[in-house]
Amino acid sequence: MIVGVDPGTTVGYAVFDLETKKLSVGSKREMSREELVDLISREGKPSLLACDVNPAPEMLIKLASYFNVRVSTPERDMGEDEKSKLVGEMKFSNEHERDAAAAAIRAYRVYENKLRQIDRVVAERGIPEKANEVKHLVLNNTSLSDALLLIDVEREIQTPEVKSKEEARITLEKKNRQLRELLISNAELRKAVERLENENAELRERLRRLERGVFERLAREKEIRKRDAEIRRLREERVKKVEKKTVKKRLDVEEIVEEYRKRRKHL
Repeated sequence: MIVGVDPGTTVGYAVFDLETKKLSVGSKREMSREELVDLISREGKPSLLACDVNPAPEMLIKLASYFNVRVSTPERDMGEDEKSKLVGEMKFSNEHERDAAAAAIRAYRVYENKLRQIDRVVAERGIPEKANEVKHLVLNNTSLSDALLLIDVEREIQTPEVKSKEEARITLEKKNRQLRELLISNAELRKAVERLENENAELRERLRRLERGVFERLAREKEIRKRDAEIRRLREERVKKVEKKTVKKRLDVEEIVEEYRKRRKHL
């Protein structure tokens, strides 16, 4: 199944099967990650988590690590029109549920052709009951050919071919087990790489926000310094003007006194 999640103060979630049939949708204020894990687990095992923003929020990355699945993110944050078109006439209690559903449906659309191809291939091989298992593997970075090989290996281990010698049977089981472990390990490594890339993207976004905050603070400090310098300049100009006026008044008084003295002498 594909699970869309809209983290935040109110967490929205939407669970769909691998054919976009809605299984459950809901939301809760201040929902913990443990509560969300429990809600998702009740519906089954997720094959893909999805969100409507890029990079994926920390909550999604931790959920992906818990369920050991990938996170599907859009190339850029999804807009309101895109979300509305994706959910169509579906009804929701709030925008958090709608955003979660839109994220899940977008993720399905990304892999829709591959999922339909898997349905055709497993039908041709006579193993339609393995469709969801193959889809789960492919959605988590296993190639279709490796996924089919893994299914074949599991079938051989479960129903080993009867050999005339016990040693031949044990050898086959051992080789099949080794091959299965290698295929699983390969898929796990791919998922681990993607989780690290998601974490790296989130860290880059955090760094960008921190840098933006630093730049804004520096800009404010620069503006404050500029304003303080202007205030000092105006104060200095005012002081100079006052000093000039004081000097002028003193000179004027001295001139008046001198003039008065001259007149007294003539009298």
